[in-house]
Order: sequence, then structure tokens, then C-alpha cells
Amino acid sequence: MGPELLLLLLPLAACLGIFWIILRFSSARIANQYRLLSERFGLELDQPPAKMAGFVRPDPSLYGRYRGRELSFSAPGKGLKGTRQIESVVKLELRNRQLKAQMAPSGLLGGLRQRDSRGQDRWKSGEATFDQAVDVRTNEPKTLEEVLTDDRRTWLAGNLKSLKGSVYVGDGTIAYAKLGLIADDATRLKFEEVVDFLCDFAEAVED
Repeated sequence: MGPELLLLLLPLAACLGIFWIILRFSSARIANQYRLLSERFGLELDQPPAKMAGFVRPDPSLYGRYRGRELSFSAPGKGLKGTRQIESVVKLELRNRQLKAQMAPSGLLGGLRQRDSRGQDRWKSGEATFDQAVDVRTNEPKTLEEVLTDDRRTWLAGNLKSLKGSVYVGDGTIAYAKLGLIADDATRLKFEEVVDFLCDFAEAVED
């Protein structure tokens, strides 16, 4: 190997090494947050092994039961329509299989996050602050009118836009999706809050 080629390869090797370290550090942070979620909710942690000498590190996932319902965390790797943005998703079992609903921030971003609202009319609570903040589509407006109490509307209005999140209900599942990965304490704690919100919502729907 000539000195000229060596001079070319050394910077490339250094860049690859730095990239590998960043990937490992980022993956370790995410894995630690999932471990804490696993302990908090008593879920099974699935951490696939790294591939391609550590340059491909699949995100972990969680599955189990919490408050008598199936619960899972995952990062499916697809976000808004036509993009490759990664989402973190928590899914919870809902025994009411008739209700379909989608709740997303109002505005352009919220419109993009309404993934499958065909046949679902926009529901308005009559409370201006909530209706301006959250775009709600559903096939059962009377159910939402009963379930979305003042406290729940306040939580949704305050959290969906600030967290770039959305809630989907249908086919026996209620899910919360947020752009980005669970890589820090603040995000993990917010997801812990989300889980209990979804559980309370599910119990109210089935009551």
C-alpha cells in the first residue's frame, strides 16, 4: 500500500470509527431507556443483536401486560406520509372493537398525521381551546363526548402538539405515536404518563 493511498484511507477509517462510536453510544442510550420502561411496567425486553460489525443496531421493543391489558413499545421506522422519519409507538389492548378515532395536532402537521380518517367525520367538543388544538376524527362521536372529559381534553390539547404525537383507536387497539426515539429520561417519563392516560381512556370506553 502506497503512502498516497494510506493518506486517503486513514481519514475514511477515522470517520467510520467516529460514526461507529456515535451509533454505539446512541444505541446504548435507547436500550437503557427501554430497560427502565421494562422495569416500570413489567414488560419483556427484546434487544436484537447488532449487525454488520455494529454499524446496524436494531431498536429494542417491549411486550407484556399492564393493568390487565396487552402493552407494547416499538419503533417501526416510518413516520409521516412520504417520509422515513422514525416514530416511537406504544400500543394498548382495547376490548371495544367498534370505536375508531384519530387525534392529532390541528394544522398542516396534524393533517399529515391523520393516516386513515376516511369515513370518519371531524368531531368537535364545543370547547374552543381544545378544538383549535386537536383534530379529532371518529365514527362514534357520542362515545368520545362521554369519554373525553375536561381533564382528558386538557391533557390531549397540551401534549399532542408539544410532543408531536398522535393517538389512534381501532381494531381493538389504542396507540400513541411520537416522532423520534425514546433516548432520554424526559421522553421516557412522558411515555410513562402516556401509558396511564391510554389505560384510563380504555377503561372509560369500556365502562
